[in-house]
Amino acid sequence: MKRIAWLTLIAAMLLVSAASAAYVAISAPQKVYVGDSLVVTGTTIVGGLSKPSLNPGFSTDVILYYAQGTKSEVARKTIVVQEDGSFSATFNTSGLGAGTYSVEIVDPTQTTFGGSSTKLQIVTLVDRSGAITMHSPLSQDFDGILELQGVIGEIGDAGVQVRVEHDAATVYGPEYIRTDKNGAFSAAVPISAAGSYRVTFSDSRGFIGTVVVVVTGGPSTPTPTVTQTMISASAPATRSAPAYFEVDTRSGMVTIATSAGIDWVVEYIDEDEKLHKVNDKGLLEPEIAEFAARGGLVYVKVYPMSYNDSGTVQVSAANADSVRASQAAPGFFGDATPTPAQAAPVPVALALLALLVVVLARRG
Repeated sequence: MKRIAWLTLIAAMLLVSAASAAYVAISAPQKVYVGDSLVVTGTTIVGGLSKPSLNPGFSTDVILYYAQGTKSEVARKTIVVQEDGSFSATFNTSGLGAGTYSVEIVDPTQTTFGGSSTKLQIVTLVDRSGAITMHSPLSQDFDGILELQGVIGEIGDAGVQVRVEHDAATVYGPEYIRTDKNGAFSAAVPISAAGSYRVTFSDSRGFIGTVVVVVTGGPSTPTPTVTQTMISASAPATRSAPAYFEVDTRSGMVTIATSAGIDWVVEYIDEDEKLHKVNDKGLLEPEIAEFAARGGLVYVKVYPMSYNDSGTVQVSAANADSVRASQAAPGFFGDATPTPAQAAPVPVALALLALLVVVLARRG
């Protein structure tokens, strides 16, 4: 009797363990072009069932690793399971090298996810920027026209999409222009000021690359001076752990500027919930974003362009009532603040069965 009871207990414990392990499966594209977003999706619903194996609100991290040679973490995002059992995370691949990467979901207890789960995907990043050869100069004198001439050999006569940005504003495109059988292209973009122009090339397959053309002479876009009233806040930032701020704007033109010394990337979400990205200046000059505001909150995310850089960034704003580090801002960028992970509940019936077996064993 005692032997049967203990065997039953062991079987019940195994059933409890199996039943309490949740199912999770992540999906990612096998190939992504550097500069395009890497979108990771997932589900907690086992095929054939309708109910998620994890409660809505469960959260953990999804990590992007560089997987060639020594495995190293590149970035991580927090996922939150939704009512339908789904979740997603988006990684920015700009500035990453070509090669093999892995995307992995973190098991918070090492036993939360069952053995049938898919917790890892391999992704190959392909860098197409080397296909761009510019024939027009990357430094031009201002004459009202930005000349863009060059060759993208791999696309032939399929055409190329061009977008030109200046001071965080799009001044041309995105618009397809003609290419000949050799991939040669030519465009004359009207411009009204000197400065740095960021030119992005894409096609039907995705992102190709970006070049920066510097225009000198003629009128230039004004930049903030020390005579302007600027208010500031500071926070530490790395590529994998950005600094987040919220700016309480006033009505009118608002200027946001970073400190110099590190090549900072600035992303901000305006009052219409549109995402903008600024990275024009490099190490020696502050990144500057200018936009029209209506007096609402603007959320700002700052991180180094290089994964090897880290430091404290100072974000300053003109025509604003306040600038402060923000705990709410990550959620607006899809970088939700982690919440304590919830383990899948153990079925009550199995737990009671295990308890009953213990009682029987003692009586036996």
